Amino acid sequence: MGGTNSAGAASGVAGSQSVTGGTGAASAGSGSVAGAAGRDASGGVAGSSVATGGGAGATAGGAASAGASAGTGCAGKTYKFCEDFESGTVASLPTGWTSFKGYGAASPSDQQVASDQFHSGSKALKSTAGTKGTSRIQRSLASLGATATKHWGRIFFKVQSPSATLPSSVNGGYLHTTFVSMLGGSAENRLVDTVEMGPGHSYQWLYNLPSDAAGSGTESGYAYTFDDAWHCAEWYVDVGSMSYRFFYDSKEITQMAFSNKAAAQMVDYTAIVVGTSYYQDTTLSPAFVAWFDDIAVDDQQIHCN
Repeated sequence: MGGTNSAGAASGVAGSQSVTGGTGAASAGSGSVAGAAGRDASGGVAGSSVATGGGAGATAGGAASAGASAGTGCAGKTYKFCEDFESGTVASLPTGWTSFKGYGAASPSDQQVASDQFHSGSKALKSTAGTKGTSRIQRSLASLGATATKHWGRIFFKVQSPSATLPSSVNGGYLHTTFVSMLGGSAENRLVDTVEMGPGHSYQWLYNLPSDAAGSGTESGYAYTFDDAWHCAEWYVDVGSMSYRFFYDSKEITQMAFSNKAAAQMVDYTAIVVGTSYYQDTTLSPAFVAWFDDIAVDDQQIHCN
């Protein structure tokens, strides 16, 4: 059951999730929601993952704006991992990815390759979340070796505008939505994570855990707005030193960086999870819709071009 908001914060009960054979099965997730001081919302749950399949295909051309650079894609790149969704079939799960099941009674899923928007090439992942606990997609990082737990990552994203928001009567108007997570065992580290403060569509970035136990000093201010343009998010993680950095449109948000932070509960990563999922106990109408493209993981910083 979802939490209730009081004095800028809400409490909830964390869920748990397990994955077998590349799919997930989850039980009961809910969240505690951000307060005006900039804390986050949590809920939803993590699990182990198995996913196999080929890499992304070549790309050509593309469309980008507001800090995102055209001309990316995977063709000719030597990143340790790269996905541009060009090898996928429209209206299907991307090649080499499997469903990462959400939580709750419905556990809805609407993650598929689409051609209506894209950053490069002619396809992207379209992700629609209209109820809490939406399923996402996952892929194994087993082939990356040590890079899985110490790497630079990058993803381009676009959120449909006007973005979905919550009324102030629901969780104080704070909508917590995850874009990218890393999984290891039964743990989930949310590396590209947002809390939107409705109805003005402003949002913060944060490093987050389902338990909300990462503590303070892992979030930005509410200084960003979803604007129907392509943007770039980058992260750096080093599980060994419990370190994290985050960049938005090529600029580091230094207040989010940390190292030697045991509360971050970093684990050896085995899979990446992509897609929108939110944790508040309400239906969004219209739904929260986003597109993701040109995902990459490497030993060196990838940048947004």
